[in-house]
Amino acid sequence: MNAPIIILAGAESDIQRIYNRLTDYRDGAGDEFMDRLGGVVHQLEAFPESSPLRMLGFRRALVPGHVYGVFYQIESRGVVVHAVADLRQDPSWLERTLKERLE
Repeated sequence: MNAPIIILAGAESDIQRIYNRLTDYRDGAGDEFMDRLGGVVHQLEAFPESSPLRMLGFRRALVPGHVYGVFYQIESRGVVVHAVADLRQDPSWLERTLKERLE
């Protein structure tokens, strides 16, 4: 059984920002990221518990070939994506961002 994927507004904003940055960097890079992100989403639909628990009770799935991680929680309504972030960020920044997204 597939779990519904719910992408919250903050994560949608993250995805758009990453897409724009990659597209500005190289033609097609944003589309490649979106394709790989789509693969991650399909994986989470089928196997929501496949990614390890990380900070603040979030699970983190890696986007293959990129430095980005998808931070999500499994809730009764489905797999809720709170953030998509560059994993090279300062861990304290990432923790603050995730805490804000929970509010």
